[in-house]
Amino acid sequence: MANLLTYSKKDFLPGNNLTVLVGQELYSYKSEYVSDQSRYFPRYIDAVSALSMMQLGTPDPTSVMDNPANKLSSFFGRLNYDYKGKYLITLTLRADGSSKFAKGNQWGYFPSAALAWRISDENFLKSTNRWLSELKLRASYGESGNNRISDNAWRKTFSVLSGSGPNSGALYMSGDETTATPYLAPNSILSNPKLKWETTETMNAGVDFGIFKQRLSGTFEIYKNTTKDLLIQATVPPSTGYSKQWQNIGQTSNRGIELTLNGVIVQNKDFRLSTSFNIAFNRNRIDKLGDTKQWEQTSTWLGWSGSGTISGDYLIKEGGQIGQMYGYETDGMYSVDDFYYDSAKKTYTLKENVPNDNGLLGAKRFWPGTLKLKNQNDDYIVDSKDKVVIGNANPKHTGGFSLTAQYKGFDASAFFNWVYGNDIYNATKLYFTTDPFGYNFRNVMGVMNSDNRFIYFSKETGELVSDPVQLAEMNKNAKLFSPAMINMQLHSWDIEDGSFLRLNTVTIGYSLPGNVLHRLSLSRLRIYATAYNVWTWTKYSGYDPEVDLVRGTPLTPGIDWSAFPRSRSFNIGINVEF
Repeated sequence: MANLLTYSKKDFLPGNNLTVLVGQELYSYKSEYVSDQSRYFPRYIDAVSALSMMQLGTPDPTSVMDNPANKLSSFFGRLNYDYKGKYLITLTLRADGSSKFAKGNQWGYFPSAALAWRISDENFLKSTNRWLSELKLRASYGESGNNRISDNAWRKTFSVLSGSGPNSGALYMSGDETTATPYLAPNSILSNPKLKWETTETMNAGVDFGIFKQRLSGTFEIYKNTTKDLLIQATVPPSTGYSKQWQNIGQTSNRGIELTLNGVIVQNKDFRLSTSFNIAFNRNRIDKLGDTKQWEQTSTWLGWSGSGTISGDYLIKEGGQIGQMYGYETDGMYSVDDFYYDSAKKTYTLKENVPNDNGLLGAKRFWPGTLKLKNQNDDYIVDSKDKVVIGNANPKHTGGFSLTAQYKGFDASAFFNWVYGNDIYNATKLYFTTDPFGYNFRNVMGVMNSDNRFIYFSKETGELVSDPVQLAEMNKNAKLFSPAMINMQLHSWDIEDGSFLRLNTVTIGYSLPGNVLHRLSLSRLRIYATAYNVWTWTKYSGYDPEVDLVRGTPLTPGIDWSAFPRSRSFNIGINVEF
């Protein structure tokens, strides 16, 4: 529910204009879950009848889960003032109160201000009017709040433990499953009554310009955003009896510059060609992390299994960046020369001066051809101490450009966009080039076919080959390691360059001339065809480099996990105005 009141007064003093707006919003969301169960239905009854006649069975007590309401109350006001359109001021104040925080911390206050000066309207620049169309300076500062956390994060909550059979995993205070009484147990998330609003401060300054009657115009902007009191679900010590807790931790910042240009290249009676271009450079930084200066963040892209054996695949470090992928450096695969071979027992033993990563990977056959991870500290044992930053999800720059042409009644346009310098965590490739769940190569990717990967069974006889000379000869053209590993570990082979240039849209159209429109009693008739996602230039091996699928937490960007391919589509249409 929202209420707005606006007051506007022009020329309350000569050249002075004022607009004032005040408003109020209320938001409330509440959910309730009711569960009815019955058992011991007559033997003859079918499922449809049982669902429609629950009373034929023996009912269990009705289970009601009543979630507290999520409420947000907001009050805001805005003042716009300008003097002859040359000097402009906007002042805003917003107050938000949320039920997601405990009393005393429920309200957050977020002011903002914007100033602008249209210099091109000043008398001392009149002599430039022949070539300077517009020159405007502007600056702003503002704050905004974030309360996107669990509804009950600030208070202790409990779950009712119950079950419906001996294998349900339920816990009871006493008795068997027919007489026992379920009890309340604390949830795994530790409450935090000190939680408060996360606040983002935004500062920017820019200049808008136009020359030669707007034949060339553009904007240059520099900005810095700082987010304080970050709301993060942090890991807490096991001694607390809990696993996680929502906390206000640290500070991050984003700083960057953006440039936009619009230009008319050719303009005459029958032909017009125009273009637009924009480019942006952004850098983020983790400024503060409180008492904990760094930790390893798990993305859990598999969700149900916590990424199998993968943990801590992103590094969160004070002074670093959000989006740093953390894992092992790929060092190819083990060769025949890395092992001693016992011809009598047909076994391989790793040589003393060769790093051993089998404790991490658990190769089903620790022979030549196993994935080899780099040992960073020269102790010849590859373990969690050898993890390093192997990728960064942050691009060096992003941008786009377009071309638009018109010739008499024909028009055509094309829009391109790009991202350069970012890495993609190809979880799809990692999962389908490993065999951790006993799939026995049924789900490996095509790149892992027997012509590319290291193999142990002869293609001619189908028999296992262990002799090192035969094994080396059989795999002399092998490009990839064997996927037969029990454990998945993130390594640099799974991190790919995500840079791309995409031809996003192409449109071709034709508008009927005025004399034809007049005879048809129409104001306008245009026929057009548009193609979307026309072509993408990239080295990324996945379906789409413009992907970011796993964002359960904003601390783990840039993951591609079974992303659906972006479709190419075509539209044909007619615009008619009567």
